[in-house]
Amino acid sequence: MKEIDLRGLACPEPVIRTKKAIEANPSSVLAVLLNDAASRANVTRMAQSLGARVEGEELPGGELRLTIATGQAKAAPAAEPMPCGAAPAGRATVFIRNHVMGHGDERLGRILMKAFLKTLRNADPLPADILFVNNGVHLTAEGSEELPTLQELAGLGVEIVSCGTCLDFFGKLDKVKVGVVGNMLEIVTRLNRAAKIISP
Repeated sequence: MKEIDLRGLACPEPVIRTKKAIEANPSSVLAVLLNDAASRANVTRMAQSLGARVEGEELPGGELRLTIATGQAKAAPAAEPMPCGAAPAGRATVFIRNHVMGHGDERLGRILMKAFLKTLRNADPLPADILFVNNGVHLTAEGSEELPTLQELAGLGVEIVSCGTCLDFFGKLDKVKVGVVGNMLEIVTRLNRAAKIISP
């Protein structure tokens, strides 16, 4: 079993290195050592998206070992650094960096963000995805007043992706209530593929 020590590496390095190892070691088993939950979630989702089987194990001191069986994994084309859906032609990617809209009065900013997200439900076409970074991830986590609207958008097929590093920074990695936890590689890939980008 090949062991890969990715402890202490910042996002998205664990995802990039694990993906390269999967592609370089088809039909084998990899042991990936990590030391944070955000990396675990991102590496697991990436490996599973390639068809690999993943099992996790807690180690002493809060460290983690993922056992990745690559036998069923499929190599992604070189032009696709991370498997994730490309935005269909004409559909936008919405990039949300804050829990409020605009600069100035915070109470007004919250009102505007609520109105923006509710209005987004009626956009034609709907956006392909909504990416949340920095303070924006508060909108997808437990306690957010915008969860019903975001859950409705997700039900309509809009992909909701929250930055794992941001969630971990705010202590909300285990409090996400809509969409998936992503990483910077996935966010950059989605932005790069977007037909257009909307950032309120």
